Amino acid sequence: MNRPGPLSLYPETRGLTRAGFCSINAAVNGRTPGRLPLRPWMAKLLTFPKVNAMAWLAFAVIVFFVRWMFHHNATEALGLTLIVESAGFLLSLSIRPVYDRLGSVFEIRTAVVAVLVSLSAATLISIFTHWVAGLTGWHNPHFTPFENIMLRLLLMWIVFLGWSFGFFWLKAELALRSETQIAEEAVREAHRMELQMLRAQLDPHFLFNSLNGINAEIPAHPEAAAEMVRKLSGYLRYSLDHRKRSVSPLSDELDAMEAYLDIEKARFGERLSVSIKATPEARWRRVPSFLLQPLVENAIKHGLLATRAPMDLTIDAGVAGTDLRITISNTGTFPADASSDGLGLDTLQRRLELHYPRHHDFQLKTQGGSVVAVLILRGEPCCA
Repeated sequence: MNRPGPLSLYPETRGLTRAGFCSINAAVNGRTPGRLPLRPWMAKLLTFPKVNAMAWLAFAVIVFFVRWMFHHNATEALGLTLIVESAGFLLSLSIRPVYDRLGSVFEIRTAVVAVLVSLSAATLISIFTHWVAGLTGWHNPHFTPFENIMLRLLLMWIVFLGWSFGFFWLKAELALRSETQIAEEAVREAHRMELQMLRAQLDPHFLFNSLNGINAEIPAHPEAAAEMVRKLSGYLRYSLDHRKRSVSPLSDELDAMEAYLDIEKARFGERLSVSIKATPEARWRRVPSFLLQPLVENAIKHGLLATRAPMDLTIDAGVAGTDLRITISNTGTFPADASSDGLGLDTLQRRLELHYPRHHDFQLKTQGGSVVAVLILRGEPCCA
């Protein structure tokens, strides 16, 4: 009987790749997202100061060679370029506050303002260039003064129009990026709170069952009850040490299950036989903390408490490629209410969805007189 965990994810996360989903879940441990809405290199460069400086630098290089070609003098071309394009760069910085007041939405009013501001900036630069050329004598010999002014005016109008529309594109892109990050923050916070809630459900549930077991043993077997208290103290100490970890090496998880099963063996004695096996590669793999506890508790609940027969419980873990395969089996039969909530596996399935979105398999079946739970975890957990 197969019982794959459903993928009941938040609506905001539908369509995300595993990398995108894991970047959202990464905030569980206080890490920043692994991916930005923009490509990483673009996200670093896509800021106004950097883009503006690079654009004017590229324009200055092109204009320098054009001036050199017309003036036939590299010194004059370089001097004009340094003076005029530096003035254009400073003028663009003064235009930014004007455009910032127009908002992020590009409308007809925004386009009209951009055209008028670009024309005004081009006029100022043309007059300034004519003044510098007259002061230094660096005139273009191929055109008359009037032609020089008109050509500069047309060229700089086109330049500032391109700069203006590029500015509004950049502004809209950054606004979209900011909104996307805010939305991701909301989803990350929701997932973080859910993981905390799911983890908080585990220890109280286990503690309740253990205390009930100890209480049942006190009248008839006080020494066994005292041993269970000692084992429970050791387990709770382990739990406190791992309370802030969302993931742990499988070796830690197996140690926790061994401590828990020591409590149960003190309670059930020879009725319970336990075997825990794991390859060295599997022991180093990271898994969600206390992931196996619900499965082991169910084995005890439905294997030992439902019958007086002895039970063999086996935990086996191995690695095949990138897959971690964990098998928990116990002798007995599948409970009659397997389709109901009696198995209490909702928490396990939800944690698998959050840590291994679309990269896990969970099966619960009967096989050769045993109930077998199989977990296949592909790759590393998201919240690591």
